[in-house]
Amino acid sequence: MLIAINSETYTGWYVGLGIGFLIVVVVVILVGMILAQASRIGHQALDGIELMDEARDATLPVWDLQLINVSATSIWKAAERARKTISGGR
Repeated sequence: MLIAINSETYTGWYVGLGIGFLIVVVVVILVGMILAQASRIGHQALDGIELMDEARDATLPVWDLQLINVSATSIWKAAERARKTISGGR
């Protein structure tokens, strides 16, 4: 008993394999695009961190003004106490 293999019986298989291959190719392309964007975002994040560090370094003197203000207030209060002591507490 010889079974004749007809190419028409495998047409569905070929179509299915073609569609599967096409889906795999599309997924690979999409994953590649996602990885490229992730890499780009990562580089932009590093650039942003570097710029924020520069901004922080540029604004550190502003925080020193707070220390100067505290020191000046302390000196002012000490001078007022000294003046009261010298003037007899008035």
